Amino acid sequence: MSLLYLDMVFSETLRMYPPAEYLHRITSETYNVPNSNLVIEEGTPVFISVRGLHYEPKYFLDPDKFDPERFNEENKRDRPAYVYLPFGEGPRTCIGIRLGLLEMKLALVKISSKFEVSPCEKTLIPMKLDSRGHLTTPLGG
Repeated sequence: MSLLYLDMVFSETLRMYPPAEYLHRITSETYNVPNSNLVIEEGTPVFISVRGLHYEPKYFLDPDKFDPERFNEENKRDRPAYVYLPFGEGPRTCIGIRLGLLEMKLALVKISSKFEVSPCEKTLIPMKLDSRGHLTTPLGG
């Protein structure tokens, strides 16, 4: 838990490659969108583009660049709520977020302490994603 830079690296990786491409919600009441004539009726399905938010230059400057410093304490404090959603947010956030992050960090530390890891000839750099699915998946598997 004391590996703060590792946490920033995982946060930036999840920003660039969120597990789910979008969040699906259904409105529980009618909502008038501020500064517009748009009214979203109760019961309307709403899809939130997680990747779209995570690559929005207004919130993440130079979004195609891998920059773990985006997640230092100062930068996190300055970012508006609900623009970083790799596990959702609010009452419908992923219940396993802490366990998932802990397992990923532990696995990375264990693997990197015993092995040297390098990309093979099939590794796409930069990674290309399959845009046909709900989950983030590399093109070609």
